[in-house]
Amino acid sequence: MVLTSLTDEEVSLWLTSSLGQVRQTVTTLGYLVQYQLYRSAPSNIAILDLKKHLEHRLCLWSDAAGIQGAPENMSSLQLGLLMLAQYNKRLAILWSIRLGLDVPSKPLNTASPCRLSNVVHQVLAPILVQSDAI
Repeated sequence: MVLTSLTDEEVSLWLTSSLGQVRQTVTTLGYLVQYQLYRSAPSNIAILDLKKHLEHRLCLWSDAAGIQGAPENMSSLQLGLLMLAQYNKRLAILWSIRLGLDVPSKPLNTASPCRLSNVVHQVLAPILVQSDAI
């Protein structure tokens, strides 16, 4: 049902990006979830590694979203799909098909769903701009 109900605009925005771009975007979203989870344990050295992969502005945006908890034992791709599903379930399903993964069914707890949408939009912006140029 997800594939058959896509609008022309959605096809243009969501299917024109390469698999590498999709993987990088979803991984970045997953890193933001991990960053928030690791922030609660300041002695965790993993947060330093994540900061190498994330722009400072994205960390600040994710701070504003107030991600409070996520299911454990998930890869960054799975966490990214989980975050993406909070933003747009159809896009998460479509990209999960492209990545060959399932969208996790467990919820992502956040203090502000609206702010979470802003975080996802910040990460998606380069893809959206690129598809406008096509």
